[in-house]
Amino acid sequence: MGTIRQVGLVILGISFFTFIALFGHVPRLRSTPIGWINRFMWSVFPRWLSYIDRRFTGGYIGPLVSGIGNYLMNEKHPVIMAFYLTLDFCPHCRYSARALRVYPYDHVNFRPGVICRTCHLRKPARSKHCSTCKHCIAKHDHHCVWINNCVGQLNIRHFIYFLGATDALLTYGVYLTFDILQNVFMLRAVIPSNVPMSSLPWSIYMHLLGIMIVEEIYIGAVFLLASLTGILSYGFTIYHLYLIWAGTTTNETIKWSDWQDDIKNGDILIAEPDESPPYAEDDEYDEDELCRHWPKRTTQLFYRRDPENVTELPRGFLWRRVESLSEMDNVYDLGWSKNFRDVFWPREL
Repeated sequence: MGTIRQVGLVILGISFFTFIALFGHVPRLRSTPIGWINRFMWSVFPRWLSYIDRRFTGGYIGPLVSGIGNYLMNEKHPVIMAFYLTLDFCPHCRYSARALRVYPYDHVNFRPGVICRTCHLRKPARSKHCSTCKHCIAKHDHHCVWINNCVGQLNIRHFIYFLGATDALLTYGVYLTFDILQNVFMLRAVIPSNVPMSSLPWSIYMHLLGIMIVEEIYIGAVFLLASLTGILSYGFTIYHLYLIWAGTTTNETIKWSDWQDDIKNGDILIAEPDESPPYAEDDEYDEDELCRHWPKRTTQLFYRRDPENVTELPRGFLWRRVESLSEMDNVYDLGWSKNFRDVFWPREL
């Protein structure tokens, strides 16, 4: 039982910290211990390592490790791509009138008239410049190391198919290797042939499974690897399906998390809803900047206070503090059915 317990703890530990690293930034987890550990992993701990590097090696190790990591994660090379051939999609923005009108500006996370400092072109709503791909990506979700490219409007449905295929492959791998290990029970007469497997106590069954994993080390290693990566793959798939259901992207959830933090600090104000729609008199809400076919429009007007640069509130509105993120409309959320339709049957750029 000791061996299987140790193996199980290792699997659970790696899965837990990988889950924190990938999903700790989600708004609902940001103020939980998971969010704190995520910030420690990605912010505090790297600063400690950087200080130790400067203190003892004069800053030699940091750039070396950073260069190797940048090559493995961002540069095009066969190390990871060998696993996922034919998945190199190109979802970067083709800056045309159609690209600018696929989604309306929500005037919260995306405002019209913003020029990309690198591409020197107008940024469509929901886009983001990727320093790795060196393009502005339409409906940017994230840069994926496994396909060595960004996930965006033109390939997100393919990315979901890719995750589903990976889930199926890993599930079959777990089933196949588990079946082999279970047959080893019978072939080696570990238990009497007249005793059904289902009748064994859970502790004895796991103990025997641990013995078989150690003795059949190659099959056991594949079983453990498929089990570990399967947990992560299913978690990643469920997370992205949730994003589609909610009408948002990974990039946008980070932006909403920043808004949520400011709301908790009392820095976000909203004009009372009985005021006239702001875009009626504000050039920023000019009808030419809006996507005419999109069924939702924003009539909300927000003011974000900067504690370090206090300015007078815009006059002509009755302002109050925003108490919850739910008070802010997400114009890209059209309901789960239309959200899925927008992902799997997107408008062409």
